[in-house]
Amino acid sequence: MNNFFISEPPFAAPARRLVTLLNKGLHFLKPGYQLTAAPNPVVDMNTLEQRINYFHLLDATLAAQIPGDVIELGCFTGQCALLFQKVLQMHHSDKMLHLYDSFETQFTLQGNVANVLERNFALAGLPMPVLHKGYFQQTLPSQLPARICFTHIDCGFGADALAHKEVMLHCLQTVYPRLSKGAVCVLMDYHDRRSGAIGHDVNPGVKLACDEFLASKPEQLVALYGNQISHAFFRKVAD
Repeated sequence: MNNFFISEPPFAAPARRLVTLLNKGLHFLKPGYQLTAAPNPVVDMNTLEQRINYFHLLDATLAAQIPGDVIELGCFTGQCALLFQKVLQMHHSDKMLHLYDSFETQFTLQGNVANVLERNFALAGLPMPVLHKGYFQQTLPSQLPARICFTHIDCGFGADALAHKEVMLHCLQTVYPRLSKGAVCVLMDYHDRRSGAIGHDVNPGVKLACDEFLASKPEQLVALYGNQISHAFFRKVAD
């Protein structure tokens, strides 16, 4: 089944309802494709451009047969995790997807965050990932897999930049030793004005932590285009 995206302006819930109605009509016509509302960064916490980057980075990692599982630190309702699980399924991979979150921060969501995530996976017909509920200081590194091939760190919680930096440093310090050679680490909200990024610097603690942590490491950070939301990645040089 092919997907065609319809752009959605911020807070345009009617666009999603329109897409649902159009897909019901297409179901009877059986044209071989369906419509999908483009991600709204206010609701989905990521953009279409970011999802394209996630797909290609994880797809290349799996194609290269990098050892280890896939993890996400900060998953909210699973909008990125759904894509990760879909790519794993596409590769017929036996790698596990591990999600780490307190599931307490609701942002604009009404209801239980973990329940919404589980419902999203059920509606997508995808296997449930392994959920690790709790603050990162409690779950990392004790609940991390022994080897990791792909990591997405998205732990913005609207705190002071220095407080956020400390959380990010804890994540990097615990995850980095588990990354296999060739593993990819994607960093949500890494905003580098020198790269020409047009996104908003919503969590400056990410850059503060990453620049400090990687200063003594051989890895090079690569800024990615994410439209409204900035992000970057590095690839592990050696075990």
